[in-house]
Amino acid sequence: MKKHLALLLAPIFLLTTHQVIAKPNHHSFVTYADGRTDGGIRQNAEESDGLDGPGDIFVFDQQLLSEDTFTVIGRNSGYCIRTDPGAPDFSSTDHPTLPDDPDNNYGQCTWTLTFNENSEYSGSLTVSGREADLGTSEVAIIGGTGDFTGATGVMTTTPIPQDGDGVLFRQEIVISKHHKKHHRR
Repeated sequence: MKKHLALLLAPIFLLTTHQVIAKPNHHSFVTYADGRTDGGIRQNAEESDGLDGPGDIFVFDQQLLSEDTFTVIGRNSGYCIRTDPGAPDFSSTDHPTLPDDPDNNYGQCTWTLTFNENSEYSGSLTVSGREADLGTSEVAIIGGTGDFTGATGVMTTTPIPQDGDGVLFRQEIVISKHHKKHHRR
């Protein structure tokens, strides 16, 4: 009887073990990059022609805020290279899945979120991808340090205008893989 019970339970054990192993370990949280007037800098690196054109670069170094949008938990620093300034269409072709929008601009951006002692984390996360000035964008988490060593995943970033005082960028971070403990207590 014990042998038959063991044979019956073995497939259930294997299925349960496979489900646990196959399911990735996700960790998510929200931060805000402070693009308001007093939240940091955003400066164009190339302004000679006075136009927002392909190849133009801007840099930023802003406060990184917790989900409450008030507590400073670090810095949000990086750069964007303008790839599509909306209208006019400088590319002279249209990509069917990335339509031009005369009211939006796109850039290829890379930046690092560096967490300080006011946060729950130690270290930094680096992200990179195509970001729109308006609407929600998804960029890849390409690595990290400290609590985020070996991290991969996705950051969803959404600009939220602040009544004539710049913008807050809501950053929802979903880490799907990491090698170190990711949450400090």
